[in-house]
Amino acid sequence: MKVMTVANSNLDELVQVNDEQVVTDSRRVAEVFEKEHRNVTATIREILAAENSAARFFHEITYENRGKQYPCYLMNRDGFSLLVMGFTGKKALEWKIKYIEAFNAMEKQLKTPKLSPNPHYRTRMIKTAVKDISETADVIAQYFGVKPGMARSAAMTMVGSAYGIDPEPLRQLLPSEEKPSYLTPTAIGEMLGGIRAKDVNIMLMDLGLQEKSGKGWMLTTKGKEFGESIPYTRNGHSGYQIQWCPEVVEHLR
Repeated sequence: MKVMTVANSNLDELVQVNDEQVVTDSRRVAEVFEKEHRNVTATIREILAAENSAARFFHEITYENRGKQYPCYLMNRDGFSLLVMGFTGKKALEWKIKYIEAFNAMEKQLKTPKLSPNPHYRTRMIKTAVKDISETADVIAQYFGVKPGMARSAAMTMVGSAYGIDPEPLRQLLPSEEKPSYLTPTAIGEMLGGIRAKDVNIMLMDLGLQEKSGKGWMLTTKGKEFGESIPYTRNGHSGYQIQWCPEVVEHLR
């Protein structure tokens, strides 16, 4: 049996991997739900007797205790759900949730692509990823009309996630003039000693960096040197929010 454990200590050993399938066993279930193991196995047999198709959810094995062999069952997520369906009470509910989290975490680990240990393969893969970042950044910049730095930063995150690599070392290589804007009026106000975001926006307008547009703000030609309009979706609403580069703080001071 090939065994993997979940990193979260609260979920350790609740589940394991057997033949590329996430399972738990009747002894562990009996332990955490504070039930007699013989009663748990009896319930499983009742399920199997009542429904033949449930046999694919359970697999009988044995374990040794003091030199004697006793029956035990491995079960996948579906078998576990059938078994604990009748377990009630607050504590039982808490353990059901922990088991769901454990199954989800382990299944995610199984689905996550594993990088090849071959160093030559990894080198080629990183080279391909860097090339894909460049091409993806060009498309993002052209389609969304954002600055090269913002496009490259977004491309690094997207391609890095797809290849399973950390793009942060590459992000540090962005020229300072291309690093994306990231300061909101709230963050700028904090840097200026606790000024309200509303007042920061007025100050930015007085400097000629933005102008009122409906209920929001729009960058002026001068403002485009210091900020970017970033799309957002929040609470079902979409729009653009201006984010500013750190240099704008000095101008406001």
